[in-house]
Amino acid sequence: MTVVVAYVPVVHEGYRRFLERHAAGRKVYVMGRDLHSDSRPLARDVRALEPEDAARALGALGIAESVAVLDARGAEALVGEDLILPAEDVSYAVVERFFPRAAVRYDPAFLRWDKTRTVQLLDPRPDRTAHEDEALAELARAAEDEAARSIDWWRQVGAALRFADGTVAAAHNEHHPHPHAPYAAGDPRANFSRGVELELSTATHAEAALIAQAARDGRATAGGEIYVTDFPCPPCAKLIAGAGIRRLYYRRGYAVLDGQDVLDAAGVEVIALTAAPATA
Repeated sequence: MTVVVAYVPVVHEGYRRFLERHAAGRKVYVMGRDLHSDSRPLARDVRALEPEDAARALGALGIAESVAVLDARGAEALVGEDLILPAEDVSYAVVERFFPRAAVRYDPAFLRWDKTRTVQLLDPRPDRTAHEDEALAELARAAEDEAARSIDWWRQVGAALRFADGTVAAAHNEHHPHPHAPYAAGDPRANFSRGVELELSTATHAEAALIAQAARDGRATAGGEIYVTDFPCPPCAKLIAGAGIRRLYYRRGYAVLDGQDVLDAAGVEVIALTAAPATA
């Protein structure tokens, strides 16, 4: 027999779709609190329903044969069954603890932000891909030249903004209170993998420096277009969206958390640049 097991803090459309894919004619078990009592992230989830309430809500959908709360004793009774679970941290931990020898299938459906998804490095989803032409040459050159000025050992990033009036400004990532700060006291990012704890840095990112300088100079960024050597991190994506920039060009990098979604929601056109084809 195959059963469905899931952590269900709230009931939303994603869980309904998950049940439609897997629960028809099957028993569904909502994880009880004793299955994940040692998880600090889940203990901090203030929106979480009581498991009994979540089970009643899922049962009311009328998809599964039955829906019940699974506690530690019930988990012992399921040993030997095949399992279907959402692909997320709590599922992996519960399987390792209670079902190490079970046949398990993980569904990659996005149901919530767990730690794995929060730090996942994703390929950006550009609206289109374009060759770097003469119209972009000035913008690209300004950003690449700025990146070369950065003395950041982690990554050299440059950004250039073309304002609505056609003028261009550029900036690079730089540490504070002094550019050499990480070489004097050490860099806090050395304690984390890339894409993790992005805000724990002594550096100002190139895009943030550029937009802040424009604000200081009283220059409107709305309607402008920006070239970044690396795809922006989530905080910089939010700044770009909030600044009213209409178009983003990038050459490399990855998307983390909700940066891509923020740009999409703000109507920022995202364009991946490739090298211009060689001429004969």
